[in-house]
Amino acid sequence: MFQAFVKCVGIYPVGSLVRLESGLLAVVIDNQGEALLTPTVKAFYCTRRRERIVPRVFDLARLAGRDKIRNWESPSNWPFRDLDELWSGQPTRH
Repeated sequence: MFQAFVKCVGIYPVGSLVRLESGLLAVVIDNQGEALLTPTVKAFYCTRRRERIVPRVFDLARLAGRDKIRNWESPSNWPFRDLDELWSGQPTRH
C-alpha cells in the first residue's frame, strides 16, 4: 500500500520546495511514474547569489545526473509568497 501511495504522490509531491545541488531553489511541478527522485521542477531562486532568477523548468530525469535534488526546504524558512503561482505557470523548458 505504501509503495502504491509513493508512486501516486512521489517522493517530492507537486508543490514541494526543494534545493538542487546547483544551489537553485525550485518548486516541484510534475512527477513521472518510475523516476521518483527526478521530478520536473521550476527553479526560481539562486541561493549562492541570494537573488531571484527568471523561472526555468528542468526535467531532472533528462539531465542525467547533472543536477539533482539535495533536500526538501521548508517554505516557512523563505520569504516567498508566490509558490502556488510558480508551480502552476509554464515557462520555457531546459
